[in-house]
Amino acid sequence: MLVALGSLSAPTDASVIVAPLMHVPKTIEQLQQASARRAARFAKVAADTAGMPSVSLTDVQDSEYFGEVMLGTPPQKFTVIYDTGSSNLWVPSKACTNCKKTGGKYDSSSSTTYSKNGQRFFLQYGTGNCNGFLSTDVTTIGGLAISNFTFGEVTTEAADVFGTAPFDGILGMGPAAAAIDHTPMPMAQMVSQGLIQHNIFSFYLASGEKAGSALVLGGTDDKYYTGDFTYVPVAKAAHILPYWLVSASDIKVGGASTKACNWLTGCYMVVDTGTSVLAGPPSAVSKLTAPIGNVSADCSNVDSLPTISFTLGGKELELGPDFYVLKAKDQSGKEQCQLGIEGVNAGVPIWILGDPFLRKYYTVWDAEANRVGFATAK
Repeated sequence: MLVALGSLSAPTDASVIVAPLMHVPKTIEQLQQASARRAARFAKVAADTAGMPSVSLTDVQDSEYFGEVMLGTPPQKFTVIYDTGSSNLWVPSKACTNCKKTGGKYDSSSSTTYSKNGQRFFLQYGTGNCNGFLSTDVTTIGGLAISNFTFGEVTTEAADVFGTAPFDGILGMGPAAAAIDHTPMPMAQMVSQGLIQHNIFSFYLASGEKAGSALVLGGTDDKYYTGDFTYVPVAKAAHILPYWLVSASDIKVGGASTKACNWLTGCYMVVDTGTSVLAGPPSAVSKLTAPIGNVSADCSNVDSLPTISFTLGGKELELGPDFYVLKAKDQSGKEQCQLGIEGVNAGVPIWILGDPFLRKYYTVWDAEANRVGFATAK
């Protein structure tokens, strides 16, 4: 069950809104299935984008942090992934022919604020797709009601991808340039309608089954972090690859450089709430995982594993094995461990800073200054 978004906390800046998120840990079997999906997805992306300056990084069914969005008047509630790796909002339509029977389905006839758009849309993912048409209605995020917001109503979806997913849809918070059909971005609309002052948002992601994960709209909340932020500009390559893309100058294991990043551009990294592992080009990842060594399935050697670090904004941001090793329960309920770092061939040499990193560092995405900031999470 999700925490209701109606119970919002109020930081010192009244224009900053905090929306609770729910963390859903995975079992060992689910982690293995997710790994197989990632491999299949990126293999297809690599084939589709050969020779092309584009790549899709949305990790459809592998996210662990969910929240609510309300559509229409009276509001219809949906569970969505708040995903910084994509840039569209979509939910199942009442007219969907093969959507799962459980969960929400948007019914435009029940909303007094619905406005017809009707333009067709199509979203392609590595292991499937969804399609439908665009609609416009009041869209409420974190208690803030955006007027006349355009989103996708899905009428057909890949049942093997979405049919068992623990969410209804996806709310993309990536760059506007990545939005299919140039649909508006929620943060920009909140600012233009005077709901918040700044096009800035931040995530606090709790670990394990702890409560307290939150999306902060309009800025940051100091109850979630300690120390100062390290800010990293969005890389110029983001003009070609429209993601929250930053560059790390080095990746180290136990203080020693892996030499995985080139001297000119470093390691391009997508800062993505929608991926539950750290990922990168297979050859580069091997330089990182080789000195780490094997992770015992019974978790017996986790405490002895080395600390890794990513040099971002001139500062080494460390990540210990308590974050980059994933702990989950097997079918018998026994806790097991596995490395949360994977090599994926996305067709371009790109890394993904997923949830293991974002659980350690409270992260802010600043569209106004075109930068991403990291501070140690409390």
